[in-house]
Amino acid sequence: MIVVSLALLLAGLATAPLARAGSRARPPAAANIPGQPIWVRPTPPFGFRVWVAAAAATTALTVVAIALAPAFQVAAAMLALTLLGVITAILRRYAAGCAEARTALDAYRPMIAMPYAGQALVHIGMWSPWIDRAGIPWVIVARTPALFHQLAEMYPRTPIVQGNIPASVTGALYAHGAAANADFIAASAATHVFLGHGDSDKPLSASERVLQYDVVAVAGQAAIDRFAAAGLDVPPHKIRVIGRPQTEGIATGSRRVPKNPTVLYAPTWRHADDALNVSSLAVADRIVQALLDRGCTVVFRRHFAGQNHVEAEAMIVRVNELLMADHERTGRPHGWGAEAMERPLIDAFNDADAMVSDISGIVVDFMASEKPLIMYAAQFTDPDAFRAAHPTARAAYVVDRDLVQLDAVLDAALGKDPLASVRRGIADRYLGGPDRAEPARRFIELVREIGTPSDR
Repeated sequence: MIVVSLALLLAGLATAPLARAGSRARPPAAANIPGQPIWVRPTPPFGFRVWVAAAAATTALTVVAIALAPAFQVAAAMLALTLLGVITAILRRYAAGCAEARTALDAYRPMIAMPYAGQALVHIGMWSPWIDRAGIPWVIVARTPALFHQLAEMYPRTPIVQGNIPASVTGALYAHGAAANADFIAASAATHVFLGHGDSDKPLSASERVLQYDVVAVAGQAAIDRFAAAGLDVPPHKIRVIGRPQTEGIATGSRRVPKNPTVLYAPTWRHADDALNVSSLAVADRIVQALLDRGCTVVFRRHFAGQNHVEAEAMIVRVNELLMADHERTGRPHGWGAEAMERPLIDAFNDADAMVSDISGIVVDFMASEKPLIMYAAQFTDPDAFRAAHPTARAAYVVDRDLVQLDAVLDAALGKDPLASVRRGIADRYLGGPDRAEPARRFIELVREIGTPSDR
């Protein structure tokens, strides 16, 4: 009986190598991959120490039983075998799940990647619907583990990996100009395409960082002119005009603004350094009050970024309170807060009769509507000087820094609208030419072009 007991105990202890191997297994840093087992956690349910503790306890129990309670020695040894076997089986099943996850990732073989090292995760969603439509297997590549977990939560149906661009990828699309993109580029033989996340006159729109990419995708001729004005020598063969897919669904406005218009107010985020600030948030309450005094319905849509500026956040609260109070007094259906932020931007554009904004990519997208546009010149008292420095403003009525001309600008934009005849031509220049009926076509063609093995 002692021989049987020792044999059972040794059989249990013999599972040690399998248990150790299972405890060391790790799945690839990937999420939402087709065929990937969803139950596999990043780490095993417990470590090898659990097996060691169980082995020590059951071995001691078996030895005691052999010495003091012979009638129970086989039962004690059987308990050791069973417990160690169960622990090992759990760890082995976890290791098998890790292998399944790796096999699923290898089988997926994405051809397009969107590497990301930024902070505002919404940048990816600005392009993902049209990448999906291209029909090419694609994946988000997170720079860090923290970004990986954040992106997996925000995009639960999009394949995501963390680390380097997968070897199968032939084309990489960059929605953010992070300096860390250089590491992605250096480690991959894919065709690297800079997209950015908006077309605007902000300084980084013509940054020398774009020179490291194989292709620089731009919405229209205005972006090319911006490079030249900044003294940036981007070789023509690198530039690809793709229009703005994000303008898909934007309806062209009527020729006349109604008596009580709906005005979308969409300021950009306020920079911590006032010398670099281009936002109108510092005077937002005065702008909104001027609109309310004219009987406008105001939809206030704050920018998703820059939420750590104390004065800007206080102003946003102030504007929300103004709109709430006016709504309670007049019944006008103003929009503000989370509801206005969560509403699709295209719907906000289509429902508005005019827009007030600053130097921002939203300005260029709104051009597709050909509706009146008002821009705030945060650093300028002379509207003409502002237009010279920021060409997007040539399509807009400009409000000076001190709001001296605010009433006159609102009279023109919401009244006779003398810029109506020139806005279409300016929109063509910014949004890819007069052929804007299919805003997403050229981008989808680009995705399909670089997302094939023949591009290597």
